[in-house]
Amino acid sequence: MVVRILGILTCVCTLLVSGLTSSASAQSFSRFKFGVAVGTDEEIRERIEPFRLYLEEVLDRPVDLFLIPTLDELTAALVNGDVDYAVLSGSAYGAASAFCGCVEPLVSARPDVGNGRYHAVVISRRPLTMADLAGKRLAVQDSGSTTGYRIPLANLEKQGINVREHFRTLLRVETGVDGLLAVMDGRADASLGWSTLTGSPQTGYTAGTLNDYFLSGARGLDKLTVAWTSAPLPYDAHAVRVNLPDDLKTRLKDGLLQLLGQAPDVYLAIEPDLPGGFLSVKEADYDAFKATFGEDARKVLERPQP
Repeated sequence: MVVRILGILTCVCTLLVSGLTSSASAQSFSRFKFGVAVGTDEEIRERIEPFRLYLEEVLDRPVDLFLIPTLDELTAALVNGDVDYAVLSGSAYGAASAFCGCVEPLVSARPDVGNGRYHAVVISRRPLTMADLAGKRLAVQDSGSTTGYRIPLANLEKQGINVREHFRTLLRVETGVDGLLAVMDGRADASLGWSTLTGSPQTGYTAGTLNDYFLSGARGLDKLTVAWTSAPLPYDAHAVRVNLPDDLKTRLKDGLLQLLGQAPDVYLAIEPDLPGGFLSVKEADYDAFKATFGEDARKVLERPQP
């Protein structure tokens, strides 16, 4: 799962440095502000309208929909209190939480197979440990990639392994599959990627880099193995401001957890790519994302790439 996060980091930092603060604590929340990143979806307002109406029913108050151009700006809007509730990526939530501590995750969406979590992984050609890989060559993706760079480097650093010192060479590749091809042809000894780690290993599990490799038709999947895994990672974060009244948080969370069973079409309006329903989450579920914004991670993440 490749998500680029550097713009979000810049956007959130700019807000905090500029001293912008939310007036949410003084609000009555008589109207509820829901923000969505528009991207290139020109029909998003019409598509999400059933979900907005569902929110009004659940929360028993008017819900205003804010269509915000980018995920970066949506994250900043939640941090700044311009919206009360937003759907963020895991990395975007990690950025907001790490820098302001003013947000709270309620639920995350899940695919229709698996356990609703995925992992950043280090993949090698034969059963190896991270100790075995000392002095070897590691294939990495660009510095904005969540599972192809940021989460593995930051969380291994947190575990006491500085990837830049542990490995002899960091080999830059475009995709996770390219990294596995480099492992198979001997240019690298291990590569970064992601996996659900559920389902059949013979097909590369249900989704992720190993599954992409299997679907590509490349040979040698049976020779590849996982040498390291991150903590389980939520696919996204339906997040609110911390200062939202507890009764509204409870109503919203309960309504989201019940949504797929009550109104599947409305659920798919807001989560078309993750059709398996919502799972309850807590702050600690995003620690691996938050680690990428810590002081200890900067020394390994911000050095020039190979």
